Amino acid sequence: MFTEKAAHGKVVCVGGAAIDRKYIARSPVTLGTSNPVDSQVCFGGVARNVAENLSRLGVSSSLVSVLGDDENGRAITSHLGELGVGTHSCEFARNGRTAEYVAVLEPGGDLVVGLADMAIFDAFTTDLLESRWPEIASGEWIFADCNLPQATLASLVRLAGEQRLSLAIDAVSTAKAKRLPQDLSGVGILFLNLDEARALVGEEENCTSSLEDASSVLLSRGACRVILTNGSDGLLVADSSISVRLGAAEVKVMDVTGAGDALIAGTLAAMIAGHSVTAAAQYGMMAARLTIEHPGSVRPDLSAALVETRLKHPFDESCHDASFNTPTR
Repeated sequence: MFTEKAAHGKVVCVGGAAIDRKYIARSPVTLGTSNPVDSQVCFGGVARNVAENLSRLGVSSSLVSVLGDDENGRAITSHLGELGVGTHSCEFARNGRTAEYVAVLEPGGDLVVGLADMAIFDAFTTDLLESRWPEIASGEWIFADCNLPQATLASLVRLAGEQRLSLAIDAVSTAKAKRLPQDLSGVGILFLNLDEARALVGEEENCTSSLEDASSVLLSRGACRVILTNGSDGLLVADSSISVRLGAAEVKVMDVTGAGDALIAGTLAAMIAGHSVTAAAQYGMMAARLTIEHPGSVRPDLSAALVETRLKHPFDESCHDASFNTPTR
């Protein structure tokens, strides 16, 4: 069983934890004027979302992040603690505010604009990384997002490579993808979308024509595996021996926020359970699909059993193409 195998693993998630504020328009958004919306507040942040999703999928996880010494920061750690996610290595910054992400969504769930107050993560220095390294290195997998500062990401990739640890990284956004080092030799799986890949490799590389071209450049820079998403066209899984496209199913979109985080968690959970990267990505895509169908950054009833059931008995309640491009934050 998937759950039995995955339960023996552990993933340490390093990076963003935030409060998500979402405003869902009741009719198509018109810029430059007031728009009636329905609002909701929930927990977010890429690393935090991945940690919660992993826990719901039956995989032990912990979070290493920087939070404000405020009500929001304490609420995040309290909620994760109730789910069994370790938070003892989080840093509370006395002079910083817990990060916030604001998303304005169309009635169908597509993102209109995302606003991210992530300045607190500048405090995640290389010194903090080194002080938390015993916890970070204890995972079967380490997951990190590019909310981390450039120097910290470079140190993390270097340490993972030197110590032969399994490291997965999510690019997060086109701007933050540029924080990754040129040498990706310490990266076990790189998650990103096509726009982020183009930002990472730069215009000097001839990688803009296809997913295959982009993945080839990233693999040549040392990444062991690449999972490259392209919205409703699905994704590409590539390593030194394979390059496989997986198409996205049509689903009823409620909220695209968090879909990429569910993809990551599902993929890592399946990798820990012993599946190939291609099979793991298929599992991750179903976790993302289930998340898209629910209004929220993390689906509260997500479980290994639910994913496995839907993989065996998928149904087509189509309304809108699924998107696996993680909104910028």
